[in-house]
Amino acid sequence: MRTLFFSFFLLVFVSAKGEQLDVKVSAKSAILMNAETGAILYEKNGDDRAFPASLTKIATCLYAVKKNKKGYRELVSCPHHCLRRMNKSVKLSHNYKDPAYLLEPDGTHFMIKRGEELSFKDLLYGLMLVSGNDAANYIAYYLGGSIPKFVKGMNVYLKSIGCQDTNFTNPHGLHHPKHWSTARDIALITKEALKEDLIRTIVSTKEYERGETNLQIAKKIQNKNQLIQPGKFFYPQAIGMKTGYHSDAGHTYAAVAKNNGRTLIAVLLGCSDSHQVYRDAIRLFEAAFDENKEERFLFNKDENIFSREVKQAKDHLKAALTENIAISYYPAEEPSITIELNWDHQLPPIREGSFVGSINILDKQGNTLKSSPLVATEQVDRAFSAFLGDAMHGDWVCPNELQKILTLFLATGIGLSLFGLYRIEGIKKRRKVRKR
Repeated sequence: MRTLFFSFFLLVFVSAKGEQLDVKVSAKSAILMNAETGAILYEKNGDDRAFPASLTKIATCLYAVKKNKKGYRELVSCPHHCLRRMNKSVKLSHNYKDPAYLLEPDGTHFMIKRGEELSFKDLLYGLMLVSGNDAANYIAYYLGGSIPKFVKGMNVYLKSIGCQDTNFTNPHGLHHPKHWSTARDIALITKEALKEDLIRTIVSTKEYERGETNLQIAKKIQNKNQLIQPGKFFYPQAIGMKTGYHSDAGHTYAAVAKNNGRTLIAVLLGCSDSHQVYRDAIRLFEAAFDENKEERFLFNKDENIFSREVKQAKDHLKAALTENIAISYYPAEEPSITIELNWDHQLPPIREGSFVGSINILDKQGNTLKSSPLVATEQVDRAFSAFLGDAMHGDWVCPNELQKILTLFLATGIGLSLFGLYRIEGIKKRRKVRKR
């Protein structure tokens, strides 16, 4: 058994980083992230700026759900300029000085008509399932008061969740030279979006019926994400997210899959082939899901005793774990860890077996991987000096042990006093006898 003395509260231990998955993808930039922990399993040019195309709509959907306070059944209508279209060639000839939110005739649409009123919920489905650029503008105007104000607020929000190199100029992702992001930032946006129940429901929906409006009858729409639709690229573990494309961005894709309780996010930017994004995503998911978990043993409860000085205590406080501490992980996600030792601020007496602190194992993102309490292995009593200090300050409390000591001193004193009196009386009597 070994005793570890700690006079501090934080011990940092950094492990070797796990080896990333050995996978080849055609995308110019790509990343595979654990949706719960943020761990990166695979990365290829993850911080390179790229045009995300309609992956922008993941951010629009997330920010809209966060910002909406009126409910999902509210009817939304917008002025005509929200549906205004301009050919890309004209935008280019104007050096992109026209409003960045202007739609394009050959872009993807939810087929909204001027003056049409749609529910906020239907607009969200139109945004994510058929990638409606018009739905994006409707949502942005409704929540922002103007489309530019919505986009400005969205950029601020994205920075607050950790996006370091993202700048959006519109809510739909149509090309603009100052509209960019990175594979890492798109993964972070997707990670945050997965925390919203409504978004998870929307992106996993294969078919949805758009409700009847003041200008159109009800009709069904299909999810464009081929990983969740029956067919050539159907992937049973896929739970959705978003595709994107325009000529400057190429094919882009953010995919989410879940297996054995583990949710992963794959982001692919700059693919030249519409089918290749699905192949790349499946290749990344399969490489990750084929891994077996490994275990690292950190502390043995029978071999490690933790000790520290305690104010006013006669002896050091010694504590032990109640269980062995080990962490398990997939090889590509081997975490860099921090071992955090937290002592409770207790003053003696401290009883044997009482909880006195804990050991927490944290990953790089601050997530708790493992936690175990510490219990005192023996009684810790107050030092005699602590009682004297109390007496000097008028806070005298006489414990049982001290009572015994004082009783012994008192009894000894009385005994010595009586013995002294007895000796004195004896001497007096002997003197009287001599005088006679």
